[in-house]
Amino acid sequence: MTRILRCAAIAAATLACTATPALADDEYITDQVAPAWTAGSAESCADPVTAPLLSAFKDNDFYALAPGGDFENGAGGWQLTGGASVETSGTGLLGSGDGALALPVGASGTSPTFCVDERYPHFRLTVSDVDGFDDTNVRVEVVYPGLAKDNVRKAKDVKAHRNRGWELSDRINLDPLHGLKKGAGWRLVAVRVSVPSGKPGAKVHVDDVLIDPRARA
Repeated sequence: MTRILRCAAIAAATLACTATPALADDEYITDQVAPAWTAGSAESCADPVTAPLLSAFKDNDFYALAPGGDFENGAGGWQLTGGASVETSGTGLLGSGDGALALPVGASGTSPTFCVDERYPHFRLTVSDVDGFDDTNVRVEVVYPGLAKDNVRKAKDVKAHRNRGWELSDRINLDPLHGLKKGAGWRLVAVRVSVPSGKPGAKVHVDDVLIDPRARA
């Protein structure tokens, strides 16, 4: 079976797996969301090339970019709703290019699917309040395609602070075993970011969505 077909079959296979208990602080919903499959998705279904991209921020974990997660080639397979777009933002926190996902109030962006397994504990991203109206919350969710219910988990609300420029989020739990047994192997996930509320005219930039493929000290 080709790598693409094998990885695409993972989502359907999750329906037959025994679910693990949800963490007490997690909020799950069932949502009709179907993240895209891209060339980057296919490339993710093997151990990625990693680097200590956040070592300047005292994080020595090794990270890989999520598919389209630097927004340097437009949306890059991200599904945009509610007025979300990709626009020039100036050099980001990591100094890599000037494209970013722009989210006005009510907008969302959903990444293409990518493959993870139980070695992928968390991810991080950068945010910036654009218009300086006030601090604005960015809702970060993890999507688990193929689950019949509880297929979207609210992972964290990340605050974009007024007049602080680019900021790096804390580590956000990816929970790669949600709905699966330990040792299940590769499975598909996606990341969704949104600005569910805020002052009229507020807008946030999101950039550099980085996935940690191995737990490290």
